[in-house]
Amino acid sequence: MREELRFSNVSIRLGDQHGEPYGLVLDAKKRKESAHGRRREQGGEFDEVWCVIDIEAPRPHDSLDEAMRLAHRSGIELAYANPCFELWLFLHQRDHSGYLTTESAIAKMRGLECCYTSGKDFDPEHFLGRPQQEAIRRAELLDKQHEGKSHPRDRNPWTNIHILVRGLLKQGWVVSIR
Repeated sequence: MREELRFSNVSIRLGDQHGEPYGLVLDAKKRKESAHGRRREQGGEFDEVWCVIDIEAPRPHDSLDEAMRLAHRSGIELAYANPCFELWLFLHQRDHSGYLTTESAIAKMRGLECCYTSGKDFDPEHFLGRPQQEAIRRAELLDKQHEGKSHPRDRNPWTNIHILVRGLLKQGWVVSIR
């Protein structure tokens, strides 16, 4: 998907870490502190650093709270998906408001049979434009559904990835699909 996207004034660097939240945030913190060459010449830090974190269900990651504290201390933004990123993908295609485990979210995504492979790859054509706007709308509805629950692990299903996506769109995200 990275090759499919072109950004006019946004530089996106994907981290090497995948998996548990603390490792993701720690890697992001190190990258933020060492800022890549082009930005270093312009003043140092990245404007924003984000980590996308799966909460996991039925049992959240053990390092979730520690990762949240480190992110807060380090000025790193967190985009959550509870139970997992597949929820965000699913919201591009369908509504869902009931509790999900990680396994059931992945099964729902695979059940669409349109845009997601057994290797967890996905076709960006199914997730841009109108589907992306629908996912944002559906994520906002889940926000309302879980008002009053402060911890992300207590919100299922829920994601705030739409906040990150809205920010990218506002910064001039230009999409080119071959």
